[in-house]
Amino acid sequence: MRTDAEARQQIVEIVTELFSMGQLTPTGGNVSARGADPEHIWITPSQMYKGSLTVDDLLCVTEDGTCVVGTNKPSVEYQMHWGAYHAREEATVAVHTHAPYVTAFGITNQKFPPINTDAIFLADTQIVPWMMPGSKELADAVAEALKVSRGAILQCHGLMAAGKTMRDAATRAMMLEETAKLMLYCKQFGGEMTVLPTEWVERLAGFASFL
Repeated sequence: MRTDAEARQQIVEIVTELFSMGQLTPTGGNVSARGADPEHIWITPSQMYKGSLTVDDLLCVTEDGTCVVGTNKPSVEYQMHWGAYHAREEATVAVHTHAPYVTAFGITNQKFPPINTDAIFLADTQIVPWMMPGSKELADAVAEALKVSRGAILQCHGLMAAGKTMRDAATRAMMLEETAKLMLYCKQFGGEMTVLPTEWVERLAGFASFL
């Protein structure tokens, strides 16, 4: 189990990384992590610039949104983060990005055909219909989607990913964005899209849980 200090530092590091990659907007997206107390999570603040976030900006909140540490306003998506932890017992981190390619992918109701190994590993990704950001309805719907896969696409909104570690969750978010980007390139080139043989799709699918 990570300490509170480790949780806070890891959040700041991954927010900085995702922001530099364009997967978080200046104030859009949020990241949380479990610390020492299982009844609390550390989460990014609402409407604060993601490019210069510090550990002192973070909030420690309970499941009902009560802030026990910090003076800023916690992300309005705290319910969605708690939902992710309930959906996946192994999860200690949740990452919500506003990554542009995968957001557009969800808006246009796309699916991941088996164009490469990453697409096979992401085949179980669920698309959650648009619901009001910050609402309990969205939190519940995302939790249900995360019971199926470690990542979910939120229509007209972004994506949510959960993982055992900060790197696990961030990697899932990055894989979703990069695969959606690759799909866009394929469609722009036109022509017939080549997919992996069915035999290999079935064999590779067995490794999905390891990534």
